[in-house]
Amino acid sequence: MSTTIRVSEGTRSRFAKLAKATGKPMTELLDEAADALERRVFFDRFAARYAELRHDANACDEIEAERAGESRSLSDHLA
Repeated sequence: MSTTIRVSEGTRSRFAKLAKATGKPMTELLDEAADALERRVFFDRFAARYAELRHDANACDEIEAERAGESRSLSDHLA
């Protein structure tokens, strides 16, 4: 199913140029742009949360302890 969205003339022109350059339909390019933006927002939030955790000594200690435990179990499978 598809629907119509409003975009500025400039944005439509940019997508038209990208469609011509890539040979992909504008709808596919819009899907890819939305996917890329979702990933960027996810990783921006992820990084921001880790920045917050770095200011919490107890949380940092818990994370490091968890990582140490995981690294030991991972090395068991390498032998």
